[in-house]
Amino acid sequence: MQTLLQDMRYGARIFLKRPGGALIAVLAIALGISVVTTMFSIADATIFRPFSFPNQDRLVMLFERNPEVGITRGTVSPGNVIALREQSQTLEEVVVLRNHDFIMAGDGPPERITSYGVSAEFFDALGVQPELGRTFRRGEDEEGKAQVVVLRHAFWQKRFGGDPLIVGKKLMFDDRPFEVIGVMPRDFVFPYGGGEMWAPFVFEPRMKQDHASHYLRVIGLIKPGVAIAQVNDELRRLSARLQQQFPDQETGHIAYVERVEEYFTRGARTALQAMIGAAIFVLLIACSNVANLLLARGAIRRKEIAVRLAMGATRWRVMRQLLTESMILAIVGGALGCLGASWGFEALIIAIPEGMAKYIPGFDRTDLSYTALVFTASVSVLTGVLSGLAPAWQATKTNLNETLKEGGDKGTPGRSGRGVFLNGLVVTQLAIATILVAGAGIFVRSFIEILRADLGFKPDQVVTMSLDLPREKYSEGQRRIFFQQLLQRIEGMPGVSSAGAVSKLPMTGSYNFSTFQIVGQHVFEKGKEPPTGVRIVTPEYFAAIGTELRKGRNFNARDEEQAPRVVLVNEAFASRYLPGKNAIGQQLRFGDAQTPPSQIVGVVADVMNEDLDGFEDPGVYLPFAQVPPLSMTMVIRAPGIFTRIAPAVRNELAALDPRLPLSEIKAMEQVIYERRSPKELMMWTLVVFAAMALLMAAVGTYAVMSYAVAQRTHEIGVRMALGALPADILKLVFQRGLSLLLFGVGLGLAGAFAVTRVIEGLLYKITATDPLSFIGVSLLLALVALLACYLPARRAMKVDPLVALRRE
Repeated sequence: MQTLLQDMRYGARIFLKRPGGALIAVLAIALGISVVTTMFSIADATIFRPFSFPNQDRLVMLFERNPEVGITRGTVSPGNVIALREQSQTLEEVVVLRNHDFIMAGDGPPERITSYGVSAEFFDALGVQPELGRTFRRGEDEEGKAQVVVLRHAFWQKRFGGDPLIVGKKLMFDDRPFEVIGVMPRDFVFPYGGGEMWAPFVFEPRMKQDHASHYLRVIGLIKPGVAIAQVNDELRRLSARLQQQFPDQETGHIAYVERVEEYFTRGARTALQAMIGAAIFVLLIACSNVANLLLARGAIRRKEIAVRLAMGATRWRVMRQLLTESMILAIVGGALGCLGASWGFEALIIAIPEGMAKYIPGFDRTDLSYTALVFTASVSVLTGVLSGLAPAWQATKTNLNETLKEGGDKGTPGRSGRGVFLNGLVVTQLAIATILVAGAGIFVRSFIEILRADLGFKPDQVVTMSLDLPREKYSEGQRRIFFQQLLQRIEGMPGVSSAGAVSKLPMTGSYNFSTFQIVGQHVFEKGKEPPTGVRIVTPEYFAAIGTELRKGRNFNARDEEQAPRVVLVNEAFASRYLPGKNAIGQQLRFGDAQTPPSQIVGVVADVMNEDLDGFEDPGVYLPFAQVPPLSMTMVIRAPGIFTRIAPAVRNELAALDPRLPLSEIKAMEQVIYERRSPKELMMWTLVVFAAMALLMAAVGTYAVMSYAVAQRTHEIGVRMALGALPADILKLVFQRGLSLLLFGVGLGLAGAFAVTRVIEGLLYKITATDPLSFIGVSLLLALVALLACYLPARRAMKVDPLVALRRE
């Protein structure tokens, strides 16, 4: 320990004598460790441990796939849920999870509360306990039982001020009293998406025999010791049995499971893998820069090291001293890296909109945790070893006789062991920088294409707001009248050019599906009917959102309840299912053969999907008057006042029904921004990482070329004394720099061709091998590297031959 402290004190004195290089090394390490720690902490919270409940490792999501019609992750019918509960030998619990919104009445204006309907065994399956009260008891999800709710901790704090006596109180939801039986812990938020409470999902008797309606999300708890493969094998056998029992309803449906954490983190996994890889590359470049510094210092201190070896110090003792010095740099850099990581978290919180962050499991728990600190300490130690071991080995690998001579050890740096290693470091830095800059360039090009893309609608000057009607109060006829009156009132407001409503807003990642048949054409086999997305709209919706009619006509006031059924289709539907035919006049039948057919009266433009990687799949639009739902999102185009119109709309709504709340009030551009923000964040992250890599590669190249020029000062002086011109000296220096540049960029481009395929699924209209991006990257790296070579070359051209020769 005494000798270690002595080595540390000596190393600190060495760095204080020449603080410039040490400061550069510390900053390089701090940059590398800060980005790696930031990415690791985010991955730790959102990928490795996205949820905080005990049974996370045994929980699975249960889906149904139907390869014949392209369904890969479908929901489950109520009848299948009952069958699985009764027949499965591998699942301990099978619980239902379904979104359900309530209207909460009380003091002040009515409020829409996002809730989840769950099976009574839901909390037991997850293994969580409430902070206050209790959770549901078995049987509380049966019909006729008392209406009870469990509150989310944040909702309890915000809405009820953390009232410790909340358990047992009655709250009015949808004009019905619900008893609060419990409050969950602060860190329990499941599923993600901002639900404020949980209520029992009641299985009505008629639902237990329903195998045709596939609409339930289902979670299973695997029995201890059972593998996923065993569960899927059993589900395949059960699915085959159900297909035989219910051939008209279950044909083609095959149940399977995947782990809960894999399902809920699938969106972030690919992006985080790419960013973690980029962060590691930045750290590797930082290590290379520190190794450059230590190699240069070792060259300067070669006589000191030779003297110590000559006086009896072992090679290991000298290497330990040099490794201690590199560890000092790494530890200081790691401490600064922790500070940089904390700034990174703050930047991410600001960069990701709240409307998007709530859909990322574990994001609210992202911080510099104990795990992250242990990780940072480990990376700091590893960085110190990686960046210091080779320089220490090179520094102690010296010829004592030559080095101790006056002016000894004048070998050509490019051919010596140290020179070869320095060249390798520069090539590595340039190769890694090329990969990062190429990835960033491709992503920037893709994002520019997204900004230029035709969305299929015009979002500017448009505001959206959602409205849910209680089923008990509003029959189908009352819904028609209510929304017709409300939209007429809104359209009559000053500044409003058009107002419509839609069941599911574009780019929100949610819309209903239905199977269909094309009347008079090939009949799809039972169970193999293709699904199509379904939206229900009012006639004014397309004018309000700005989606163009391509062919035929729009809905109008004549498409009422008693009128013949009509439907609009998007261009994707017409091109896939009616290729080469005139879609207008064709008839579609949704559901069974007894359902009256709907005639296609128009074709509208496709709209961008929620992933921003292309247009939506085939879809249809139904007229609101013929199939009025309870929930609609109003779309209001109001140039100049769209951001201030919500209070006036609330007043008009209150005139019709003062107990109804508006919710999800957002400008359409805000909706788009929330969908675009993950790609934008990833783009800027890669740009920052690439800029760091480019800067450090430039510094590393400059340092190596400067070292080479300093080592060859005597040779340059001799050449100039013999008549060499400055241009000859420039060529001499540039030859080495260009060889390193070509080798490094060449390796980097080859690596980029392979690595950028990781982000290919995140790109829009740009391939992972985009030629323009690769050409631009090559030119940028060449420019930066040549500049880094030019500065030392310029200094070499100004060498005075007399001064250089006098050094001998």
